[in-house]
This record gives sequence, C-alpha cells and structure tokens, in this order.
Amino acid sequence: MSTPEFTKAVPEYVTVSLTDYGVIELIGPQSEQFLQGQLSCDMHELSADNWLYASHCDNKGKALATLFVARWGDRWLLITSNDALQASISQLQKFAVFSQTTIRDASADFPLYGIFGSAAPARVAELFGQSLRIDVPQPVTASAQQLVLQIGDQPEQYLLVSQTALATNSDQWLWHLLEIDRGRATLQSATIQQFVPQMLNVQALHGISFKKGCYIGQETIARMKYLGKQKRALFHLRGQGQPTQAAAVVEQQLGAHWRTAGTVINAVSRAEHQLDLLAVLPSDLSADTPLRIQGDDTSLLEIYPLPYNLDES
Repeated sequence: MSTPEFTKAVPEYVTVSLTDYGVIELIGPQSEQFLQGQLSCDMHELSADNWLYASHCDNKGKALATLFVARWGDRWLLITSNDALQASISQLQKFAVFSQTTIRDASADFPLYGIFGSAAPARVAELFGQSLRIDVPQPVTASAQQLVLQIGDQPEQYLLVSQTALATNSDQWLWHLLEIDRGRATLQSATIQQFVPQMLNVQALHGISFKKGCYIGQETIARMKYLGKQKRALFHLRGQGQPTQAAAVVEQQLGAHWRTAGTVINAVSRAEHQLDLLAVLPSDLSADTPLRIQGDDTSLLEIYPLPYNLDES
C-alpha cells in the first residue's frame, strides 16, 4: 500500500466548504431496517460512535451513489455529492412508502465542511469543546450542533456536519484532491448508474457486506465477487494534461495506436497541466501502460499506487 501524496508535505490546517456535497436525512422507527435493504453496507455495524462507507445501487447493481453513513441522535445521515444525492433520494423515497421512515434532502439544514492537516485534530477538538473519539475504527464525535466523522489519517481528515457556519481558508479542489489520493470515488451526473460498486473499489474500502443478505442490487454485486466476473477497477492516474471532467474517456496505447481503455470518475488539476484523476479501467491493466485523455493528445498519464489493496473485501 502507498500513503497519500499529502503525507509528503502535510498541510497544517485546511478547511473547505463542501457545497457540492449534500445530506439525506432519514427519521423513523424503521429507518435502519429500511436502509439495510437499500445500501451495500451492514447497517447493524453502525452505531452513534462510528460511520460506514457504502454504495447505493439500482436494481441492476449499478451505483447511484457512494456514501458516508452516520447516526446522529434519532437521525440517519447519508452524505454524498449533490448529483448522486438526487439520484439516491429518488429511489429511497420510491421504496419508503413501505416503511415507517421519513426521508428528505436536509442539505440546507446541515452545511458540510472538510477539514484536514497536521493541526486538524487539536483544532477540531477545540471547535467541539471536547476530545474527539479515537477508540473505535472510523470514529464519530457528536455534539448538539455538530457531528464530525474522521474519514482518514496521514493527514487526519474530518467531515463536519454542522448547524452553524465555520470559517474556511481553502478551495474545494484541495479536498477533492485528497479524496483522489484516498482512492474514494464520488459520482457525478455523467457517471451515475454506470458502474457496479466493485468497479469503484467500494469493497476495498469496506463498503460492501457480503454476509448481510438481500438488498437492492445485491445479486449483481455477489455474482461479480463469487463468479469472478469483475473485469474493471478504479485506478489513480497522475500526469500531464489539460483540465478534464467526469465521464471523459481514457485511452491506452497499443503499439502505434490508441484505444479506449476506460472512464474518468473524478479529476483535479493539481497545477497547470498537471492532472490527478480516478478512472475505471481494465483490472489487468499493466502498471507501465501509457495512458491519455481522449481529445488531449498532449496528455500523458501513469498509474499511481492506491492506499489500499484491491483484494480487500
């Protein structure tokens, strides 16, 4: 495994307003049971003290969203990109008529902030006025007004759900760059319902339970695991190129020609003509295969190590 690029020059304290993320809120006595039949994670593993990573799929097993899942008092919160939120909440509300749960887009009530850096643990604890939980995997610390999920280390990285405004000092692209370093895909409108969760490495991030039983899309996800049908996976690419966006085509060089290889999921320009991106590509792609963005003949990308093993599940 590799460590994120940020460990080479850990920033002291970065705070960003995550205006392109949103929150789905569920309240009601059957909310946990309902989500158990919707999400790829095992909701029985969720408590007030930890968060879970998950995917939410359609009935064909194609991902509508990748999600951070948390419990805050009597609320269940699903945090994802705004585009994915709209796709996900539409399916949730369609099925919710059979359960005692109320579902709504709560983004306006719960602004989201991203915080990371070497000074982040002390600054976030000061913000809370209490020590942060560190005694469980994927810890969550709650107060009456704020909920904080620790979603990474080296550097320590926090996702803050707040009912009060927080001063920020950086742009969102720094957060998205760190998420690319983490190998965590965020779906946008052009990539929703295009990929089975394993193609987004959700299983390597412990976001799929293969023991929990039935949920929407489970048959396809299980077949991919147990019948060895996974032919594509998420890769971190880095190199030179013009700014690009989700759903752009990645090409690989085969002899003197270039052929379609896969699809961009997330991309950030680290500096002028310097790209970092996550892309779904053939699982058996050789690490030294030359790659580029279709339509940008000057681009040249190479595979960069992920901070986890793809055989983790």
